[in-house]
Amino acid sequence: MMDRLTENLMKVLGIVKYILILFLIFFIVTLMKGDKMSNTPIDDVKAAVTGAADMTDLSEADHRTVRRIYGINANDYDGVVMYMSDSNMKVEEILIVKLKDASQASAVESAAQARVDSQLQSFEGYGPEQCKLLDDHVLDVQGNYVLFIVNGQAQEADQAFLDSL
Repeated sequence: MMDRLTENLMKVLGIVKYILILFLIFFIVTLMKGDKMSNTPIDDVKAAVTGAADMTDLSEADHRTVRRIYGINANDYDGVVMYMSDSNMKVEEILIVKLKDASQASAVESAAQARVDSQLQSFEGYGPEQCKLLDDHVLDVQGNYVLFIVNGQAQEADQAFLDSL
């Protein structure tokens, strides 16, 4: 009787052990996937992204333009860099934001999506190449950084962004 009880107890403990191991693995994976805060200076991220993107006809915009285009106050963030096309007939833009904390990401994401929607409405019907660039935009949030890019080399610039963090 005692041997049978000991045997059942050992089976239960074995099952509990495996459950705890699975829980630990799940916990570790969850932690690893969490938002990673980067200490990389925004100037380094800017250099990486602009080095990979097609910067033809793009100029750096001031904080007033960032507020007008995206409705965000650059002073609320650790850093904001924006490039936009010199021509009103082109949609290329780059926005890099270093957040003070991850809770600010949704505001920047919403502003970028609103910009895409607005530009699509503006160029619909007469700017198919520009609409294609807008459709292929990249909006990437990585910890305390956000990259929004509408550019022919958006994927390459995104990879440079990721590598720079």
